[in-house]
Amino acid sequence: MTRDPSSAARRRDRITGSLFLTSGILFVLGVLNPAVIGSWGDSPGQALASAFGHKAAWYASTWLITLSVVAGIAAVTMLARSLRTDLARVGLALYLAGAALVLASMTFELTVTSSQIGVPVAPDWYFGIEQWSDGLATAFFALLAPAAMACLGVEMVRTRRLPAWTGIVFLVAAVLLFGQYAAFRGALPFPQFLAFAALGAALLARRRRPAGAGARAGARAGAGAVLDGDPDGDPADTAGVLGRAEDQGIGPGGGPERFGDLIEQ
Repeated sequence: MTRDPSSAARRRDRITGSLFLTSGILFVLGVLNPAVIGSWGDSPGQALASAFGHKAAWYASTWLITLSVVAGIAAVTMLARSLRTDLARVGLALYLAGAALVLASMTFELTVTSSQIGVPVAPDWYFGIEQWSDGLATAFFALLAPAAMACLGVEMVRTRRLPAWTGIVFLVAAVLLFGQYAAFRGALPFPQFLAFAALGAALLARRRRPAGAGARAGARAGAGAVLDGDPDGDPADTAGVLGRAEDQGIGPGGGPERFGDLIEQ
C-alpha cells in the first residue's frame, strides 16, 4: 500500500500549525491574565506581594507560559525539519538552547518562588537567585529566540516551502525583540508568540494541491504533444504529419506497393 505524500504533508502542516497556534495563544492568555497583568516588570518583592493576593491566577499564568514554551519547542522542531537546511538546523539549536534556559527559570518560579508567596520576609538568598532566574528568561526571549527566528525566517523566505510572508513576520519579530533588548536590556516577548500564532493560522488554513495533480497535468500535456506531432503543441502539425505520411504511401489509401517503393528509396 503506497502512502500519499500530499496527505502526509497536509497532516504535518496541521500538526505544526496547531502547535504554533497553541504556543501563541497560551502565552497571550498567560500574560494578559487580568489578575496579574499589572505585576509584570515589578521588583521581586512587589511581584511576591501581588502573587500573594492572586495566588491561583499567578499559578495559572506561570503554567500557561511554561506550556507555551513547551509547545513552541515541538513546533520549531517540526518547522526546522520541514525546511531541511543547515541554517534552519542552526536556528533549531539556538531555540532549544534558549528553551532549556527559560524552562529552568520557569521551574524556579514554580518551585522556589511559589514557596515564598505569603512569607512575611523572603530570605536574601532568594532575591539573588531570582535575578539569575530572570536573566535566564531574558537570554531566551531577548537573544536566543529572536536569533533562532531570524535563521528560520530567512529559510522560510528563501526555500518557499512556506508562504513567504510568514518568514517576513518571523524576521520582523526578531528585529523587534533585538530592538527591545538594545533599548531596555529586556524584552516583552509578544512579537515572538504573535508570530507563532500567525504562522500556525497560516499552516492550518493552507491548501496543498492534491497528490498526482501535477503528474496528471503533465501527462495530459505530454499526450497532446504526441498527438500534435510536435512538443510546441501546435494543432496544425497533426495535419502536416498525416499529410506527409500519406504522400509517402504510409497513410490511409497507401497500398503495399507504395510502401515497398518507399523502402527501396
